[in-house]
Amino acid sequence: MKYQPRTKRRAIAVTVMACMLCMSWAGGAYAAVPAGSAVEAKDTQAAVSELRYVALGDSLTVGFEPQLLKEKNPVPYGFVDRVLEQALYKGRAKLSNYGILGLTSEGLRIYVKSIQSGEAFKYADLKSIAADPRAASIEQGIAQAKADIEQANVITITIGGNDFGALLNEMSDLADDKAKGLVDGLIEQYTTNVTETVKMLKEMNPKATIIIADQYQPLPKYQREALYQKLMDVADQFTSTIDGMAKALSDDGTEIKVAHVAELFKGREGELTHTNLMEQDIHPTQKGYELMAKSFAESIWGTYREPKPDNTGVTTIVVKGQELVTKNLPTVRNNRTFVAIKDIVDAMGATSKWDNKTSTATIFYGDRVLTLPIGSKSASVNGQPLVVDAPAFLLKVGQEQKTYVPLRLLADGLGFQIENRTKAHTVFINP
Repeated sequence: MKYQPRTKRRAIAVTVMACMLCMSWAGGAYAAVPAGSAVEAKDTQAAVSELRYVALGDSLTVGFEPQLLKEKNPVPYGFVDRVLEQALYKGRAKLSNYGILGLTSEGLRIYVKSIQSGEAFKYADLKSIAADPRAASIEQGIAQAKADIEQANVITITIGGNDFGALLNEMSDLADDKAKGLVDGLIEQYTTNVTETVKMLKEMNPKATIIIADQYQPLPKYQREALYQKLMDVADQFTSTIDGMAKALSDDGTEIKVAHVAELFKGREGELTHTNLMEQDIHPTQKGYELMAKSFAESIWGTYREPKPDNTGVTTIVVKGQELVTKNLPTVRNNRTFVAIKDIVDAMGATSKWDNKTSTATIFYGDRVLTLPIGSKSASVNGQPLVVDAPAFLLKVGQEQKTYVPLRLLADGLGFQIENRTKAHTVFINP
């Protein structure tokens, strides 16, 4: 989403896409579930309710920021990741992120049409401004994308920045009537593409809540004061268009909502975007992505839970939506998080007992019995053996010996979902 002459934009976009391949995304470079996201425990009990979240759109959905190009192992952390975390405060959740850098509204329409029909397509058909090194994965991933969309409870969309990017360079040089004609043409094109896209999504999944973001105006007033108000007027027109579109598409009972991001960015463009006069990169800063997440979350649930500031460097553990508060702080050994057994067991609603003779902790939850011998690389659930790569141990806390157990093994063994959100310094545990 580099708003420069098209040839230069394409060259930069290739570099961006190549960099994105280095990002650690589980399940391959494209879509699926991002690194640090949910690893579902194998549950032999009744099926557990889980929110399925699908994100579609451009580089804002990806969570791109320009500094990722300078990082050795870059991992994006955008609004989509934060919306997932808001869901995890409420219960189990799974994210499928299908963001594509450089995507236009036309490209999104073509992409969703291919997903719906199941017909093979070439990445070039999307007419993206980027030559994406992940093209093969995108082409081959439409069957999984369709399955994810059909199962989704929530679908979010960010699109339009690449449609309207030309205005940053062209609008100030055009007479008012020509500028108006350009804007009207872009809005008509956008409306047609997004309307068709939403209709296809509704056909695939009429029960999902669909939230579309409007488009913030990224240019700070101090950079191009003469152009600033014109772009603000376009942003307002864009928002009115999306509001009308959402209303028209909601008349059959399917819920279409708008995340009003643009209003939150007004007057704060320099703080909330990476806008640069030379490169004109308009991606949000972390503060910008945070505000986007708040807007989406409030559109979905009506609320937004402010994450706890990371002032201590200690990982926050959230169990069933409640922060684990204990004087026995979690500890990390061999890249594994360990917790005092009584604290976590109580928070999970489980029970435990200790056998002094065998130095073994036994945890009971529902019809599950997890046995954890101290210092052993083996454990069991209902008598079935488990391999332990990080054994439980005793840790002296004050004058007491506390039993510390590996958090992931405990959660998996009892059938809980555990998700370690590294960027948020938070581990979510849900039954």
